[in-house]
Amino acid sequence: MAAGQLDAQNLRPTPQRPSGGGGGKEVRHRKMVHVNKLQKIIGRLEVKCRNAEAGCQVTCPLAHRKGHQDSCPFELMVCPNEGCMLRVPRGALDEHRQNCQHGAHHRCSLGCGATLGPVERANHNCYRELREAWCQRQQRSRTLVLCLLQHMRKMHRTTGLIRRQLADFLEEDDPLLVGAPQEEAEATPEGSIGVEQRCRRGRSADDVTVVVGGDAISASPRCGMAPGSPSRGGTGDMAEVAAGVGRFKSNYAVERKIEPFYKGGKVQLDQTGQHLFCVCGARVNVLDVASGAVLRSLEQEDQEDITAFDLSPDDKVLVTASRALLLAQWAWQEGSVTRLWKAIHTAPVATMAFDPTSTLLATGGCDGAVRIWDVVRCYGTHHFRGSPGVVHLVAFHPDPARLLLFSSAADTSIRVWSLQERSCLAVLTAHYSAVTSLTFSADGHTMLSSGRDKICVIWDLRSLQATRTVPVFESVEAAVLLPEEPAPELGVKSAGLHFLTAGDQGVLRVWEAASGRCVHAQQRLPGPGRELTHCTLAHPTGLLLSVTADHNLLLYDARSLQLRKQFAGYSEEVLDVRFLGPEDSHVVVASNSPCLKVFDLQTSACQILHGHTDIVLALDVFRKGRLFASCAKDQSIRVWRMNKAGEVACVAQGSGHTHSVGTICCSRLKETFLVTGSQDCTVKLWPLPEALLSKGTGHEGGPVLLQAQATQRCHDKDINSVAVAPNDKLLATGSQDRTAKLWALPQCQLLGTFSGHRRGLWCVQFSPMDQVLATASADGTIKLWALQDFSCLKTFEGHDASVLKVAFVSRGTQLLSSGSDGLLKLWTIKNNECVRTLDAHEDKVWGLHCSRLDDRALTGASDSRVVLWKDVTEAEQAEEQAKRDEQVVKQQELDNLLHEKRYLRALGLAISLDRPHTVLTVIQAIRRDPESCEKLETTVLQLRRDQKEALLRFCVTWNTNSRHCHEAQAVLGVLLRHEAPDELLTYDGVRASLEGLLPYTGEWAGRGAGRAVRHTRPPLTACGPPPERHFQRLSRMLQAATFLDFLWHNMKLPALPTAPAAL
Repeated sequence: MAAGQLDAQNLRPTPQRPSGGGGGKEVRHRKMVHVNKLQKIIGRLEVKCRNAEAGCQVTCPLAHRKGHQDSCPFELMVCPNEGCMLRVPRGALDEHRQNCQHGAHHRCSLGCGATLGPVERANHNCYRELREAWCQRQQRSRTLVLCLLQHMRKMHRTTGLIRRQLADFLEEDDPLLVGAPQEEAEATPEGSIGVEQRCRRGRSADDVTVVVGGDAISASPRCGMAPGSPSRGGTGDMAEVAAGVGRFKSNYAVERKIEPFYKGGKVQLDQTGQHLFCVCGARVNVLDVASGAVLRSLEQEDQEDITAFDLSPDDKVLVTASRALLLAQWAWQEGSVTRLWKAIHTAPVATMAFDPTSTLLATGGCDGAVRIWDVVRCYGTHHFRGSPGVVHLVAFHPDPARLLLFSSAADTSIRVWSLQERSCLAVLTAHYSAVTSLTFSADGHTMLSSGRDKICVIWDLRSLQATRTVPVFESVEAAVLLPEEPAPELGVKSAGLHFLTAGDQGVLRVWEAASGRCVHAQQRLPGPGRELTHCTLAHPTGLLLSVTADHNLLLYDARSLQLRKQFAGYSEEVLDVRFLGPEDSHVVVASNSPCLKVFDLQTSACQILHGHTDIVLALDVFRKGRLFASCAKDQSIRVWRMNKAGEVACVAQGSGHTHSVGTICCSRLKETFLVTGSQDCTVKLWPLPEALLSKGTGHEGGPVLLQAQATQRCHDKDINSVAVAPNDKLLATGSQDRTAKLWALPQCQLLGTFSGHRRGLWCVQFSPMDQVLATASADGTIKLWALQDFSCLKTFEGHDASVLKVAFVSRGTQLLSSGSDGLLKLWTIKNNECVRTLDAHEDKVWGLHCSRLDDRALTGASDSRVVLWKDVTEAEQAEEQAKRDEQVVKQQELDNLLHEKRYLRALGLAISLDRPHTVLTVIQAIRRDPESCEKLETTVLQLRRDQKEALLRFCVTWNTNSRHCHEAQAVLGVLLRHEAPDELLTYDGVRASLEGLLPYTGEWAGRGAGRAVRHTRPPLTACGPPPERHFQRLSRMLQAATFLDFLWHNMKLPALPTAPAAL
């Protein structure tokens, strides 16, 4: 009996007549009988086995279908052998198991307990599996921590909201919220009113005159306004404030990151000189030499630190070794691992090298072993033992026919291994310290070795004897044989053997092998961290690469040693950052180093500036952007200038502090002076000489010496920040003694003290538009102070730790702050609201600077990252407005389509808007049509499959409401009558939709029997038996109703007493 042939009379609910008395129990009993009868009828339906297409001819009742499938010989079963993914019929399963290639299983020989087949045994890696499980646990822990952090931030936002509501409620009474008491405000001039009052009252802010020692000092709050110039009127001020509200920022997005890409170790150039390979922790980064951008970052699956790597001479294969004793072979241009195998070494691999044919790979380990691998046929060929200690250097002979391998270990000797004889041919002893490099001549007859014993040795490889020892008077980290051709710029005038050395003195030297004398040497620059740790020569391109101890990579022309490129591989802890250039085209970075790094944002080119002899602590830029200043722990300051070509040079320097200079600030109106603050608790004023500021002045004569004009002891503890007012008349200082002070320039006379922070101050900053000073403290708060009466106007709380930097944005109406929690926060001053919290750093954010156009921000942190932020407020607003406009246009189009009765396009448009209520409106409009049945079927059946899936999801929601269930039932009826069951079961989420539809279908169908459902039976009654849980719920409801009815009819209430008769 087919499902379509089911008698409709048996499924149509029978109307019940209302009756009094105990009729209620009879109706419920009939409903229960009706449900049980329906279940039995559906269970007796004769259906075919689902394996009918495979050949099964069995037809059984629907209730027994599952039992037949459990024993059907045509049912597809998965092979029980691990690793075999084939699905075979149950009848042929035994035969398949006997012939299955994955049948022979054995336990792992390493003792992990896994059972492996022949195919799995070759690829089994216990360590990788354990590592993946550990990574999954770490990921779950990290996710939990992030959830907790989000919860904490949500609590902070809620606290801030409550605080703002309290502030609005107490605004008329709390003087801290208003800025000053009402009595004082009436007696104070208009210029002394805080930012909150002036924005509210619409008054202009006149110049403030402060009398110090009988002299009147004008302190105009306007940025760029000359002293004594008139300010704008009240109407203009109100217009400015109104315009400023519309310019509030709401979000910043990361535009670019400058991250470390090299943390020490080997570096290598490919044969074309276009790509540079270097190690950064657990990754090998591939850099584009032309742009300085990281093209790829290759990381092994074990996520352990890379200990060695090498690129084949044909530039096709890259092999890396990690601390997990795994070797990975990479197709580095695609960024994929082609092979992963165990190194067999009992300790990490310290060095590796390819042979000239790119087929053999030699690895030297910390266990004193040397192994040879065939990377083409994927097996180990040789295993050499006998080297004591760590083998830190291996190299093949350049002639592939000789099959010789050279290695050096901790015993300072060089061993020569023969691959043909599988033995050590000779042990070369001439060095008394570790051998650092081996290089060969083009003809293969000469070898040059260098060591930390300050000598280089030239060897004759035919006799395996040392022919000459050249003292170089420095610990050599690398030596390179130069091409045997004249190079006058390097002092090479003959065609003899010459070599180049790089060592701890930080200069490259060219030596003549025959005479043993130095024919050329670079100029040595002062400062630590200039020691050279690596040097390599790319012969086809004529490029020479050297690496300094500060992880800076320098590319030279091998013929002239002219510097071509500089790369800053690792910046350690970034202490300060600034935009540079008239158009903010460059970025200058002060890290935990005496060197400054200047990055070009367009080309990613890097300049490394030397001059300071100790760590640079702070930076600041003059108004025009080409002149900037730096201060350092060496108790000195330097002034740098960038020319139109982007080259930076030091033009002035000064010293005079007795301790580290921790903060510096430049004049704002003109390039006339500097102010510095030191740990010696003093502030110095440094005027710039006119000769330095005149156009065309060069720096050929060396830096100009600066002299301090004024020195003032300002605080009792270290001075962490100084700031110059926009009119160059006032100076603010912030110290570890928890106070900020205001001083008059140029006399450096004290005007007042700002007290209120509970811990030391890290930053002070003047507002560009108002007479307000902002301070950031280690107590996690930011405070705004009035310059007239030194009172606190506002306090911003939200950072979980110290606030390190603060800056005014949006023309002084908002604040941008950074803290030691690694977060940036954007504040709106008017309502004390934290608009946005930005998270891109993992450690203390020491540097914060905003661009001239106020559309970008720059941050630097202790995680060695420099992040460039872009203001995306206008873009987000434009996007939201475009979405709203699109919604309006689509809504208008939908109304037009409904008016024109073009239901198909209207329904498709409503579904694309993802609005269930709009789709319901279209369905209702179709059903109001006189030919609703035909039009509904035509419209629904012409929809795409994804649209039908969305419509089915909407029906689940409509079916739960008695007012909308009829539309849902009508749509379901169309789908169930015209779509095959197998087709419906392939819909996305159809099972969840049916589970949500079944509990309500019979209920609404019964209620609507006399109203809307008058032409068809309930469509879902043909889908199959309802789930058992719905019958259980009906049984529980029936039992509860029966018990309640029994209590009601069996309760005996006492008769009410009669009222006494009135007297």
